[in-house]
Amino acid sequence: MTVRRPKRKPSKPAADFLDIYDISCGRRLALSVLQQHDVTGRFVSDLLKDMDARHSLTRQERGLAVDVAAGTIRHRRTIDLLLQSQVKRPRAEVEPDLWRILQTATQQLVYGRTPDHAAVDATVELTRSLGRPRWAGFVNGVLRNIGRLLTNEVATQPSRCAVPLPSGEWRLLSQDVFSCPLTSPVDYFGEAFSLPRAISRRWRQRMSSDDLYLAGFHSLMLPTTGLRINPATSTAAQLTDQLTEAGVTVRPGSFDESLRLESAGRIESLPGFEEGAWSIQDESAMVASRLLNPQPGEKILDLCAAPGGKSTHLAELSRDQAQIWACDVSEDRITRIEQNVSRLGHSSIRAVLIHRDGGNIPDQAFDAVLVDVPCSNTGVLSRRPEARWRFAESEIEDLTRLQMRLLMTAFDRVSPGGRIVYSTCSIEPEETTQLVEAAANSVPDMELVSSQLQLPGQPADGAFTALLRRRESAPASVESAS
Repeated sequence: MTVRRPKRKPSKPAADFLDIYDISCGRRLALSVLQQHDVTGRFVSDLLKDMDARHSLTRQERGLAVDVAAGTIRHRRTIDLLLQSQVKRPRAEVEPDLWRILQTATQQLVYGRTPDHAAVDATVELTRSLGRPRWAGFVNGVLRNIGRLLTNEVATQPSRCAVPLPSGEWRLLSQDVFSCPLTSPVDYFGEAFSLPRAISRRWRQRMSSDDLYLAGFHSLMLPTTGLRINPATSTAAQLTDQLTEAGVTVRPGSFDESLRLESAGRIESLPGFEEGAWSIQDESAMVASRLLNPQPGEKILDLCAAPGGKSTHLAELSRDQAQIWACDVSEDRITRIEQNVSRLGHSSIRAVLIHRDGGNIPDQAFDAVLVDVPCSNTGVLSRRPEARWRFAESEIEDLTRLQMRLLMTAFDRVSPGGRIVYSTCSIEPEETTQLVEAAANSVPDMELVSSQLQLPGQPADGAFTALLRRRESAPASVESAS
């Protein structure tokens, strides 16, 4: 059964939304975050941090807000298809906030951990507490229909009535909602895994079926929080004990200096953060610094350093005995680097403000250069849920032009025999394998030593790293690519 309502006038502009100042529960916080995100385009994580001062929610309620807000953005294409199958009124005739409320509740019903009846009842009550009692009946009817659409049966393969879950299973629906995975595989993959068609088409063209679905399921997962231990102030055993005592679930990481957290809440309030005992960093981001293998006494350049995660990792790997220049292009970025360096207590890093054209990068030879380039972020869609909706093929050319310029700048600054690590969290060929191969083929003295493309879900985020070396016979400098 679908819910019908009389036609209404077109909805107000998205900017004309409810003012939610009384953030008394996680669902209100999630709705407020979504409002701000839809109007400003800001990242959910940044909005949550800004709004933390306006509430005193428990860790559980704030965690609910994070799950609902980020989950709604992550699953939005799928959620909208499910809702549109149950609402006859055109989307344009539904008030923006009413649709957001339906989205957040559907996210909880399909992907959340809240019991269905509790999610429905709490959402209906939310509409009343927001001063919209006339929405309550409509919301209740739509969500009851969504509940009937969902079954408790599990499918073993994709189908028009199977929605993929973060657990790696397909949940059967009581009616067809998606395109046919056999006749319209690109459309099905994008609809069911909530990806724009451009990403769905690209991935299906070059991935095997197994790799494709591993990447798709990984993009739906709630990311764990990675910590990198500062060996100068703590150990894995000490941090594990402190965090466990604070009620955080801690698991060992793949590296000696890494831990994985679940349900961490406000990261900055956890034991050891203010004291500089650890940094927030995913293991996929640690690979680049480890590949560069910094040594005490070396001169090292980090070209795109903010907020300082890789620079500080380089300092820790070299026992704070290297000389590291951490560069970026704005005062705000430099401030973030300096704050992290100060908190961790490193003395080997100097933050350097550079021009966007790279014209004032320190003019000296470096033993090693790290180039962690701006990119399309397609390898980290679970961690950055907004990135899927920001992806535009029209911008790939601009990105690759910038990435090549940064790589050539790194080559211009590295000593003969020195090494460069090119790093990105994109998995697109133009930004990864094709780019470093083209660079190595076009510059006689640049040697591509190794490269590794890690696809999402195997087993962590997607990422690409390449180790390049300037041959000993290289001249003093080369002309940077424009």
